[in-house]
Amino acid sequence: MSETAVLKIGASRFLIGEETVNLLGEEIIRYGSKILCVGGKTTLPMIRSKVEGDFKDKGIRAVWVTMEEPNSVDYAERLKQAAQEQDVDVIVAVGGGKCMDLCKVTSDRAKKPLITVPTSVATCAGASAVSIMYTKENGSYDCSIPKEKEVDCVIADLTIIGESPRRLFASGIMDSIAKLPEIVNGREKMSYPEVNIYKHMAYINSQFIYEFLTRYGLEIYENPMKNKTLLRDVTLINLIITSMVSGFSSGSDQLAVAHGLYDGMRKFFPVESKNALHGEIVAVGILMQMVFNNDSGEEYKKIYEMMKKMNMPLKLIDLGVEPTQENLEKLKEYNMMKNSITEKGEIERLEKAFLAIV
Repeated sequence: MSETAVLKIGASRFLIGEETVNLLGEEIIRYGSKILCVGGKTTLPMIRSKVEGDFKDKGIRAVWVTMEEPNSVDYAERLKQAAQEQDVDVIVAVGGGKCMDLCKVTSDRAKKPLITVPTSVATCAGASAVSIMYTKENGSYDCSIPKEKEVDCVIADLTIIGESPRRLFASGIMDSIAKLPEIVNGREKMSYPEVNIYKHMAYINSQFIYEFLTRYGLEIYENPMKNKTLLRDVTLINLIITSMVSGFSSGSDQLAVAHGLYDGMRKFFPVESKNALHGEIVAVGILMQMVFNNDSGEEYKKIYEMMKKMNMPLKLIDLGVEPTQENLEKLKEYNMMKNSITEKGEIERLEKAFLAIV
């Protein structure tokens, strides 16, 4: 008998629209009346000010926690203990990807439902079934932890997301664009049945993501609130459709060359790269990935120019890391290990890919 596939795709409920954060209280009372709400220094007070009155009317009690350290396994364990000691019914994550990932691990360990309120489209972490975790000591990359089940509810408030910094839009747009070249990852054929149904579904979804964002991404970046339909659609793409690609590929194809660069940067150069966003590092990795995939010069230039117009980093030095031989060797060897690159031709393509970002 073939091995059982466990697919975790999407979220149990996905609420999207303007002012949808006002529905947070209604979603909470589906599960209980006491929450542990974790968020960033900026996002938590903002959301708290919008919902506290409704919480009072509905009898919802909240334990508010400001996230002030890396999302480590140790931190998730301490939050689990706090959730149990406070006898909360629901975990609520507010803000960016690291908070989402922290709370996904916390909710699994505490065995509590999870509601996420992403405040930008910078990553798909609010709906994906995997958490990227970092070390407690210096915030370097530690591990990836799969979630036991889908997120229970995602609340995507277009008013809040639309007003988020343009840098976060650029970061999220490129992080989602990365899915197509990473799914391909040097393969010549991606049609069914040359690849299995899971990989083909990931490929089909990532094709749509790539086509939409390369067509409309700059327009959205330049004025997110100008076209409400495009704002809604990019939010759906970045928060839920991109996470579906991860679900169909079980996260494995995200560890291609582009995300391999991200993991390596966070592992070896956490201090140097601390000011770079997730999607900014991945974007530089896209340029590598396209060279590795032998994509056309025309397609490479299209992505390069798009990144340039969105004021994104284009080279390793732009991410805070000097392209010395020693640093390049560290990143290259790590990428080879993470992606099981052993064949001579693949190694040569990877070396050529690193030259693109020097």
